[in-house]
Amino acid sequence: MPAILGLFNLFSLFYIFRSLQLSATIWREWSSVVQEPLTRRKKSLVEQASFFIAVPIGVLLHELGHALAVWAFGGQVVEFGYRVFWGYVVPQGTFSQAQNWLIGLAGTLGSLVFGVAIWLLLKRNKRSALRFFGLRAFRFQVYFSTIYYPLFTLFGFDGDWKTIYDFRATPLLSGLLVPLHLGLVLLFYWGDRTGWFERPSHETIAERDQFTAVQEAASRDLHDTAVQLKYIDMLRQAGVVNRAKTALKTFLNQNPNAGPGYLELAILESAGKSQIPRRASEHLQKALSLGVPNPVGQVYAHQLLGKYHLDRNEPETAINHLDEALAQKGEGEETAVSHHKAVLYHLRSQAHRRQRQYELAYQDIRQAVAIAQKNGDENRINYYREEQAIIENHAGRTLGLPNG
Repeated sequence: MPAILGLFNLFSLFYIFRSLQLSATIWREWSSVVQEPLTRRKKSLVEQASFFIAVPIGVLLHELGHALAVWAFGGQVVEFGYRVFWGYVVPQGTFSQAQNWLIGLAGTLGSLVFGVAIWLLLKRNKRSALRFFGLRAFRFQVYFSTIYYPLFTLFGFDGDWKTIYDFRATPLLSGLLVPLHLGLVLLFYWGDRTGWFERPSHETIAERDQFTAVQEAASRDLHDTAVQLKYIDMLRQAGVVNRAKTALKTFLNQNPNAGPGYLELAILESAGKSQIPRRASEHLQKALSLGVPNPVGQVYAHQLLGKYHLDRNEPETAINHLDEALAQKGEGEETAVSHHKAVLYHLRSQAHRRQRQYELAYQDIRQAVAIAQKNGDENRINYYREEQAIIENHAGRTLGLPNG
């Protein structure tokens, strides 16, 4: 036990350091942080603040909840320990089993009251950063109170829940709490999975206004499939992935034969993953079989399938899909279809390299470099040129020279 306490105290030092560092950053950038819109960077700062700044306050109020219960039952608090991210209260007095149970539960109630209070206080604030802070701080308090702390006790550590769920001492009170506790956990899980705790981020005011306009249009016309899909896609791009998945599930229940819907589902399944999941590939195949009218959608479906087969070392199948994508024609080089071409040529280059077809691989990577140069994308130009060098290294000779 002393070793665990020492580890916790060490973690507290890191927690204090990060809290102070984050507080200083927010203090310096306060006017920017609260200025609209809520960008990805601001969202990340606020998320961290809800953990490193709000949680320590919640811990203090948690321990204060125990202390208030002890005093309410005529006892004394002989030791009040506060270590920023954890704490303890040592009571002294004569308490009944029911009073001990209430003292144990009082800490959790203190955390939950704090979470609800900060959410209600900020939910109507005109600054989106503060609204998001209140929501995420509330989420952390609910998570720690109903899931983390009970699991912590379940795995053998001393904690409040050892007293709260001591069925031998308080069978009625503990038994009555079980369905309420389970209900709160299920409600939290449902809310989290449906995107209730998410908020969209936008890099510009114009982007935010466009999102709002599409959101309003989607709420007005529930049967306009194009608008509904556009709204879902904008949710994904705004970083509210769970809400997008929930909206898409409703959309596909109402439109089971909508190919673009399955394409969007595949994109959501692949979000944040280095490799395309098998389920996403199945959704892509279904999307293409049902039909994707938009050429850009067809290109992207074949692009993702090409990457899926490339990830699984199936270069021939990957090339077939990438050929299909590159065969799609846009109305000139500035169309959305053309913007995928650099990535498509790069992927096909990798597939040719897997087949030891180095000349073809080199030709494709040169095409990718040319497109990146036309777009003025220095990062991609450098990346593709590094790929050129890798291909020549594998080939063991200089490529791309004229014959003779």
